[in-house]
Amino acid sequence: MFQTICVACLGGTVAVLVLYHLLLKRKCEAAKGEKRDVHRFTVLERLTHAALALSFLTLALTGFGAACAGKALSSWPWLLHWAAAPVFAAAVALVALVWTQDAVFEPHDWKWMLHLGGNVWRKDGLLASRFNAGQKLFLWLLSLFCLLLVLSGVTLMCPVFDASGQRWVLRVHRYSALLLTMQFLAHVYLGILAHPGTLWGMITGYVTPSWARQHHPVWWDDGRMVDG
Repeated sequence: MFQTICVACLGGTVAVLVLYHLLLKRKCEAAKGEKRDVHRFTVLERLTHAALALSFLTLALTGFGAACAGKALSSWPWLLHWAAAPVFAAAVALVALVWTQDAVFEPHDWKWMLHLGGNVWRKDGLLASRFNAGQKLFLWLLSLFCLLLVLSGVTLMCPVFDASGQRWVLRVHRYSALLLTMQFLAHVYLGILAHPGTLWGMITGYVTPSWARQHHPVWWDDGRMVDG
């Protein structure tokens, strides 16, 4: 049953993103020739984000590779899965610690969410601080799902319930991972294809002035404060 749900949800998410990109995506080109001289992310933030992304990718590929094939996680994929788990948990904890202040919702975020950030239909004048409302929501959901995954993962390794209880723990682990992976796919699409310049900002730590003004006007107007 989970195999079918897994394939349908992940495949459906990819299909929706492809259709959106082909039919609805607003044209948003990166400014050519403009220097990236606006400091957006510190070295610590970028390294933590990289550790988070790589560990999650390892967990998703090993976990859902087995699930989509209808097989149990075993052998070297199992070892990779459990080796990546503590790295992922530590990275999420550090990300939450570093970015909690930037992830606090502000009054202008509700308008941003109401209009879906202008990603579906054009809406000028939407405000965003260092993180927009979608990124803030992603961080809070990431923290929630990570907590569920860590607690259920530890319980799966060190059983404390009877057989029926452990099956429920497995369900919590599987569906938390599935929802987080669907969210991750959307996050990757938005950062790489939907908004040019976003990925390079995370890789290099710097963005162009036009990118900052367009995507995070409140942060730009406040002086673009980045510690470190």
